[in-house]
Amino acid sequence: MQRRQFLATLIGGVAAAASSTSALAQGALGGTMAPAANATGVAIAGQTYTPLNTPTLQTVGGKIEVLEFFSYGCPHCHDFSEPFERWSKKQKDVVVRRVPVTFGRPQWVVLGRLFYTIQTLKLTALDMGAFAAIHQQGKTLYDDQAVLQWAAAQPGVDAKKFSEVYYSSEVTNAMKKADALAMTYQIDGVPSIIVGGRYKMLQQRGMNFNDLLLNTDAVIKLAKQSGK
Repeated sequence: MQRRQFLATLIGGVAAAASSTSALAQGALGGTMAPAANATGVAIAGQTYTPLNTPTLQTVGGKIEVLEFFSYGCPHCHDFSEPFERWSKKQKDVVVRRVPVTFGRPQWVVLGRLFYTIQTLKLTALDMGAFAAIHQQGKTLYDDQAVLQWAAAQPGVDAKKFSEVYYSSEVTNAMKKADALAMTYQIDGVPSIIVGGRYKMLQQRGMNFNDLLLNTDAVIKLAKQSGK
């Protein structure tokens, strides 16, 4: 979802987002659509991925790192969350990490802090819960108090501890690093996938998220070969 369209979603609410889905889809996954015919399970420069000018393959503990840039407020990220989670659980030899985008806007900072608080406290259920709250229940979790009130009402959440972590320097520093990563990879739309810091995934017109993930598998193989 492009910045302007994402902001419209925040202002207009979920109903406005639903009505503009077809237009938003054109900006998803890196903001680029390849005009060529659909290709599935392949690594083709300019069609399934864009090579980045990165001198060193990004790894963690010797494993290639795959980043998903996203936001809880993005309807496409909501749709992508379940297939991406299933795909992530199958990955044995890569490190998968999600990075919340903010684009410098206060509402997105709130959602990013929510994500890192959930991760820090290992409140797994709240991750999908945040997507559901915004896109299925119509909640506007775009300011600190709205987030803290919502979290406090969730089962198993210590409201005081949640608030402490939410405002902590640990979460603040995580947000700064997330913003820096988004700038490094010139992320202008979400969801976006970066493989090994060298390859930015593209989604061709008419391709579904499962096709995208099959192409990501192919690009991971490419990254492994190039990293030798």
